[in-house]
Amino acid sequence: MAKVKARVRHKKTEHAVATARDAGVYHGKQAKTGNSLGLRFERALFHSHPEFNGEVEAHIIGPGRMLVVADPEAKSKHTEEDPVLSSFMSFLAADMQHSPEHIKPLDGGVVERIGTLVGNVDTSPEEDLGDEALI
Repeated sequence: MAKVKARVRHKKTEHAVATARDAGVYHGKQAKTGNSLGLRFERALFHSHPEFNGEVEAHIIGPGRMLVVADPEAKSKHTEEDPVLSSFMSFLAADMQHSPEHIKPLDGGVVERIGTLVGNVDTSPEEDLGDEALI
């Protein structure tokens, strides 16, 4: 009598999905909506990030790469925002909250080198820089 080896596949879907969600990665695919085509993402994206429930803009940033930006209601028309920089800053803020142990103080040597680069620039700590963030 020959023994039959039964292979049992254990799906790692639940663990993989949980890991992907923790990393901020959501899966989707193209879907037909009426006479148009759209992108359909898993529900968890919209629960975790309700800002994407409204209008969005898509920016092609490279072959096979698209940046989707939520369109805030109170967006000022005269202020141009760099969507890639905004996305990086959001990623950085989330990473700092998720892994605060990676935050380290600025090295004194670097501070000195910066001082030599900007030593001749006139500044005033009382100067009003306005409401916009400066980078």
